[in-house]
Amino acid sequence: MPGRLAGPLHKGRLRAPFVFLAALLACGLAGAACHPPGPLERARVSFHYDGDTLRLADGRRVRLLGIDTPEMNYHDGEPQPLAEQAKARVAQLLPRGGTVQLARDRQPHDRFGRALAHAFRADGTSVEETLLREGLAVVFILPPNVALADCLLAAEREARRAKRGLWLLPDYQVQPAGKVPADGRWRRVRGRVTSAQRRDDWVLLKLDRRVQLRVARRDWAAFAPADPGAWRGREVVARGKLKSRYGRPQMRLWHPAQIEVSK
Repeated sequence: MPGRLAGPLHKGRLRAPFVFLAALLACGLAGAACHPPGPLERARVSFHYDGDTLRLADGRRVRLLGIDTPEMNYHDGEPQPLAEQAKARVAQLLPRGGTVQLARDRQPHDRFGRALAHAFRADGTSVEETLLREGLAVVFILPPNVALADCLLAAEREARRAKRGLWLLPDYQVQPAGKVPADGRWRRVRGRVTSAQRRDDWVLLKLDRRVQLRVARRDWAAFAPADPGAWRGREVVARGKLKSRYGRPQMRLWHPAQIEVSK
């Protein structure tokens, strides 16, 4: 997320991201599979806010589609684990003063006024796919921008199987709904659906009578089964940022990739 620049970093903290990146580059990661979903616009990079947000030379801010990287927390203390590494990797892939190729999806801007786009290097490499394969990002599909959902999910699955980056951290392991903290961080939560209902513009699923999953009705059409009642009794794993709302843990779901029936 964008924010003001942080102060000077301690030398040890500054060095750590590059040591981490060197290890990733030595892994010999698989080749690219994500291709531009439409015409490409060439632009020049002027600044990196974090691992998923850039500023262009013309002043536009660009939020990379399909991923979410750990927060730098410029206003709220320390960066989240691997946030600096994700930012450093994007700076390596798309250096300041260098060229980025941007491909639009369905939605041109978000509610913050940022341009939404998929980013590619001059050689056609997908920046989002690279971060996912290296375990420096998680998939975040925000409808209607779903053009690259399948290939991005495949890249994340590869990193998860190989336990790269974020997938080694405790916060990114599956946690029981009855105990996981609602601290605003990205979580994977397992629980049994104990209630399911439609309420106004929302479909609400509750896990283990504690964590509420919220899906807007306009997004629910992509979920299956379509009848909320059919979810009752199923054990599922949901993924996203778990926040406290009116003192209750809640997670917003936008896309079916955020919930799966537990095996």
